[in-house]
Amino acid sequence: MTTLTGVFDTDDDPLAGFPARPSEIRIGYARVSTGGQKLDRQVDALTLARCQRIFREKKSGKSDARPELKACHAFLEPGDTLS
Repeated sequence: MTTLTGVFDTDDDPLAGFPARPSEIRIGYARVSTGGQKLDRQVDALTLARCQRIFREKKSGKSDARPELKACHAFLEPGDTLS
């Protein structure tokens, strides 16, 4: 019998091909560029994709200041999926 004892130790190699503790969390990011546009369709699609956390933003494409995108990236952990 083969066991997986020690496979997910905290001392795993950080450069390994898989995360030490897979989280399997799906994170969503929805953005529109004008105040007149609505996020509803994107949020509905991300919800259907089973995103457990959805970051929303109304920011122009001219500006690179996107606080929700920055927060989204900070929230991500190895093994998470960004949709």
